[in-house]
Amino acid sequence: MVDTYEEESGFRPENESDIMLRLRVLAGEIFQERAYAEFILRQMFPTTASGEYLEAHAAQRGLSRKRGTKATGSLVFTAENELHDEILIPAGTTVCTTDSMLRFVTDSDTILTTNAHTVSVNATAEKIGSEYNARFGSIGIIVTPVIGVASVKNIISFNGGTDDESDEKLRERVADSYRNISNGANEAYYRSIALSVDGVYAASAVGCSRGVGTVDVYVSGRARTLAYEKVQAIQALMNEKREVNVDVKVYNASELTINLYIRLSVKNGYDFDTVAENVRVAVTNYINDLGIGNDLWLSSVGEVIYHIEGVADYRFLEGYGSDREIPPTRFAKAGTISVRNV
Repeated sequence: MVDTYEEESGFRPENESDIMLRLRVLAGEIFQERAYAEFILRQMFPTTASGEYLEAHAAQRGLSRKRGTKATGSLVFTAENELHDEILIPAGTTVCTTDSMLRFVTDSDTILTTNAHTVSVNATAEKIGSEYNARFGSIGIIVTPVIGVASVKNIISFNGGTDDESDEKLRERVADSYRNISNGANEAYYRSIALSVDGVYAASAVGCSRGVGTVDVYVSGRARTLAYEKVQAIQALMNEKREVNVDVKVYNASELTINLYIRLSVKNGYDFDTVAENVRVAVTNYINDLGIGNDLWLSSVGEVIYHIEGVADYRFLEGYGSDREIPPTRFAKAGTISVRNV
């Protein structure tokens, strides 16, 4: 702008002049408007929209962002000494993990009787999120003191915690709604209903599996089965939304464990153990992300490995890894992912 002003007027304004101040203010306003216009342009299309604007695109397709769910499990409370009176562990008693201080709350009032030294109590994570899927033995701090109770621990892992659906996952569902048009009379229709339920990571629908007029719907979390209550809730939703004279049954997809054995060499200057762990985590996440009915191709796994920093070369051990077809009734789950030095 300054150059154009100088060209048109014949002189260049001083930095402290009124003209230069006006030009700077005008340039700032123009930049702000241009940036806003570019932002609006990105939000106009579901392939680039984000946040609430992507949710608006989803709403036009009859979709909404899935909200996260809370992890659930059970806790074991242990008494300090031999009991002479019953101890009430009230609903709402709070405990937390020993490392990350994630909190969990008991679901109901529970009595620790005089003839028992321990009692098991169902509990739920304080907040939604996959980080609350606490591993076995990680809970060990009583936040809300209970007189007479010495300790708490979880003898099984907490599970079922999921995060709010990400923009990437919601965008995939929006794009899928355009590719597979749901008309109320096809498999895409029932799959979209299942995927709309909070906590459902993957779903498939198989038509005529039990004869004409039948549809079987298979659902799962991320690399895990869903709780019985969740499957029943999906079944109730299907009963409400199904076509007339169509028999729809909802099932938990079954697990298909995939083991891979990888020989790896790393570039000079890189620590093998660090790179190998990064490879193991990346491959595990890739397999667990496949969901139901999506085949595993070693070429795709190799692409994941190749882009990890420090990887020089890799190969899959013969006889321990191959392409895997995953039927629409099963979900992939990473089993043993072994990464060894070449």
